Amino acid sequence: MRLAPSNTDAELARRFRTRIAVHIRRHAETLDTDARQRLLAQFTPDARELESVAGFDDDPLHEEDADIHPFADVIHKYRAKILYLATDECPVYCRYCTRKRKTLLSNGHAATPLAAIVAYLRAHTEVCEVIFSGGDPLMLPARDLFHRAGEFASVASIRFIRLHSRAVTTAPQLLNERWFNACREFQKAHATIQLALVLHVNTAAELSFEAIQKIKLLKEMNISLYAQSVLLAGINDNAAILSELCVQLVRHGVQPYYLHQLDRVTGSAHFEVPDANARGIYNELKNLIPAYMLPRFVRDSKQGKFSM
Repeated sequence: MRLAPSNTDAELARRFRTRIAVHIRRHAETLDTDARQRLLAQFTPDARELESVAGFDDDPLHEEDADIHPFADVIHKYRAKILYLATDECPVYCRYCTRKRKTLLSNGHAATPLAAIVAYLRAHTEVCEVIFSGGDPLMLPARDLFHRAGEFASVASIRFIRLHSRAVTTAPQLLNERWFNACREFQKAHATIQLALVLHVNTAAELSFEAIQKIKLLKEMNISLYAQSVLLAGINDNAAILSELCVQLVRHGVQPYYLHQLDRVTGSAHFEVPDANARGIYNELKNLIPAYMLPRFVRDSKQGKFSM
């Protein structure tokens, strides 16, 4: 007999969307129990998300403040770059997502016409980089993604396009032949633009065979590859786990970039590692790997990132 969902489960479902990509579910079954639990806990609803905790809110980085938010899907808090929120959709919904208000709470925001953003870039010639985030930009159809990138790349001051994605490790099938063909066309049309991709990956267990094969193809296309992680209690709050992640990333041609202290977003307090403990883990990590493998440990804010 099937049991009715508890009130807690119903409230969780009402408050926050859940999505765990098929690839991740299948890959998790190949891992040992500890690694599987650490992987799936990042995306699995938890009753603690419903707790109200002081200091945690829906917009911890104040991205909705008008002075850095010229359009619904653009954030301009750094002088030389803008963040473009290309979509609210992701292959997985991380329960600690900084933009939980958009990805797990939202029905989607209205997209700003590309022409308006292009005009903004032409009026702000100090901007040299557009960062695609979201959500996950790889959720867009490939031709749509690279059409948008091409529109921004047509602005004389833009020299760098960066894609931030969880999909390489959670839904590698999105990087299919259509995606690579569209990417090649973009690179041919905009040969002076440096294209970079930043993977969001928190444990080495997330680097499946399929993900590694996609990383290899990205490297062959001369796309600069970096990785950022979030320090999460019960997931990777362990220097040995972090060191293995860094070693495996570098082995496959991905440069560790940032290790983030948790953004204090609604429903994520159970993932937070206290600052003193976090610094201790990071100091231990320094002794386990060469300096060139070491990500910078940072906390983000409206004013930008600062070292922990």
